[in-house]
Amino acid sequence: MNEVISSTIQSPAQGLQAVWGWFDVSQDDRARVSDLLPLAEQNIEAILQDFYSRDGGYDHPSGEGAASGMQKVKDEQRRHLLELFDAGLDQKYFEGRKSAGIFNENYGISPSFYLSLYTFAINRICDLIREHTKDGAEAETVQKALRKTAACHQAITIEAFSAARSEAIEQRERQMSELPTPALRLQEGLLLVPVVGVLDSHRSRLLTMQILDAIRDQNARVVVLDITGVAAVDSMVANHLIQTMTATRLMGAQSVLTGISAEVAQALVKIGVSDDALNPAGDLERGVETARKLLER
Repeated sequence: MNEVISSTIQSPAQGLQAVWGWFDVSQDDRARVSDLLPLAEQNIEAILQDFYSRDGGYDHPSGEGAASGMQKVKDEQRRHLLELFDAGLDQKYFEGRKSAGIFNENYGISPSFYLSLYTFAINRICDLIREHTKDGAEAETVQKALRKTAACHQAITIEAFSAARSEAIEQRERQMSELPTPALRLQEGLLLVPVVGVLDSHRSRLLTMQILDAIRDQNARVVVLDITGVAAVDSMVANHLIQTMTATRLMGAQSVLTGISAEVAQALVKIGVSDDALNPAGDLERGVETARKLLER
């Protein structure tokens, strides 16, 4: 099942065919929706204006650049809505859905807001279909085709939105993992190493090397390793921390671990780490006090 779902993003030719089938969108449905394009083009401006002018419908931004930013959002939304009526199964359509998802992510447009606009627009166009179609049965058939196609269209965009968000998060995590970790000399023999950001296995290994080099270069006897700024530590990274502190002792220095969160404490307990191995202190201030006492011994 996961392979089929992921194919909607990675393999447009096969994936989009499958998605159309999931939503029961037939070739006739797509033809009916395509015939609605002139009607949509004639009314899209009024639909967008009505959507944004509703009381409580939108919290209009303020400040420098807000107007131009909103105009760009509306221009993109107009394009994305009209793409619904010319939905093919080719690379162009796939790229359009991916572009919509990435745009929403970059401009902070939530899936809920995106879906609310589409729901509003589709309801308005269904109203127009009823007004312009004399045959009630045919109007009902066209509306049904539009709603099925719109649901499929939205689903693909939301999936692209999700992929774009995951990619953005991974990119930020990579950037955070590449942040340098300084070894600060608080006084003779005492180093402070504040760690901020994502502490994955790769960065943990680099951190160990940096600490050991700093101990050697500055003749440090105690190192305070502060992980207050680390968002999450899993069992593997916790193991790296223990290895780092063990390597510190082998270099002739003692270490103090500060800034341990509840999540980090649980990760350390899971791998059977005791207080003796960590020499922990609740916060940085107490950690520095502990380190200075160790220097006096």
